Amino acid sequence: MGAPRVTPQEIVQMHQLYKQLGNYAAVGRKMGRSASTVSKYVQMKGVPQNVRLAVDNLLQNA
Repeated sequence: MGAPRVTPQEIVQMHQLYKQLGNYAAVGRKMGRSASTVSKYVQMKGVPQNVRLAVDNLLQNA
């Protein structure tokens, strides 16, 4: 069984922490995720369109 799915709220938190901490590994340690997972979601590479839209919406309202 793998890690639980990343929620749009977690992605928003990743973006916010990345702005504060400046590196993926530090964000990953704080959130209990790998640096590569944080990198994927901060850069939004390979993220499904529906997740992108949800995160964009949350970031605009944050």
